[in-house]
Amino acid sequence: MLPLPSSSSSRKSRMYFPSLPNAHNISSSQQLLQTLRSRTRLTNLAVTLLFLLLTTSLLLNFNHYLFTPTQSLLINRKSHLRGGHDLLKGWDDSATPSQIDSGIPLSIETTIERDIRYGELNHLIMVPGHAIWLGHDANRAREDDDWVLEGMQKGGSVKTFVKHIERGVEELKEDQKALLIFSGGVTRLPPSPPMSEGLSYHRLATALDLLPPTSHQTHEPGSKTPTPLPHNLRTATEEYAMDSYENLLFSVARFKEVSGRWPERITVVGYGMKRRRFQNLHRAALNFPSSNFTYIGIDDEGDTTAHYAGEQKYGYSPFLASPSGCHPPLSIKRLVRNPYMRYHPYHVSCPEIVDLLEWCPPLITGAAVKDDGGEGEGQKFPGWVPWLGPIDSMDKGREKGEVMWDRERW
Repeated sequence: MLPLPSSSSSRKSRMYFPSLPNAHNISSSQQLLQTLRSRTRLTNLAVTLLFLLLTTSLLLNFNHYLFTPTQSLLINRKSHLRGGHDLLKGWDDSATPSQIDSGIPLSIETTIERDIRYGELNHLIMVPGHAIWLGHDANRAREDDDWVLEGMQKGGSVKTFVKHIERGVEELKEDQKALLIFSGGVTRLPPSPPMSEGLSYHRLATALDLLPPTSHQTHEPGSKTPTPLPHNLRTATEEYAMDSYENLLFSVARFKEVSGRWPERITVVGYGMKRRRFQNLHRAALNFPSSNFTYIGIDDEGDTTAHYAGEQKYGYSPFLASPSGCHPPLSIKRLVRNPYMRYHPYHVSCPEIVDLLEWCPPLITGAAVKDDGGEGEGQKFPGWVPWLGPIDSMDKGREKGEVMWDRERW
């Protein structure tokens, strides 16, 4: 006689993985694994993980759009704890609210106290350095002997360097809200001493009596009206740039260090053959308005045809292909021009432009590199820059056709 089929009601529910032993014979960890492996539990777990991943992604994106670079750096700095103590707590008695909000390490920021008149400056005048003057006698400044020169610079270029310096000072004297910056790093190999191009230009300007020493006087005797800053106190050096792109970018950062604000206008005094490089490429790369940018070009005397051909091949075209100079051959030049292994400070002093300082777009090659003869602009930094105003007002300003500037934006 055949056995009767068993009743469906007496059969236990079958698991997805039937090979596992019955629940009363397994440990608690095996029970958990068995439960998670069931069809329903497995689906729920997957949905939960996907939800957590989506939530994390949304939070990161909200942080990116809601916080400016300075705010993000400040939040990271304030949230950094060691040994259970807030690292900022000890600065409460010596740091002002504006210093705390600056995003700059307080061990540095609390050493800076600006004359209030520096906050009124809005015009950057930049003279890029091309060589290093080691002399002491200004009467011999137009001779090669006291200069550290490249071979192609010998035989007359130093006279042009002096003209650049003189014209930069002339522009400074015409605008009481201007800051003159001589820019150029320690670019020459030993046996040249570790002196920067920017500092040597400043030394020469002083030796030529273009910037006579003046006391730090704030008011005329008997007057309550502040006096304008004298020329020598409105002249500074930028001593880390290793090429023309860094001359411009680092001088903008140096202007911010000195004045506490970003420039509204920029004037560059340099070689005429480099006009297109500065106006069309470097200015555009920094996203600085062309209407507020002026270039004054002064070339060597005589036939400069070869100079312009060399500029096109070794200057303009490489920067057209690599706007920030981060690819060879430009990156190799920077490597060679930093023999004393110096680090610039602008990531720390100007945290608002960290992304710009690190910008390295892909190298443009072949037919994609088009030179229109000087009318067009090069590639622009695609991110935010502070001289275009705060992030939350950029769209409003663009709708009205305006550019936001003032120092209170930061």
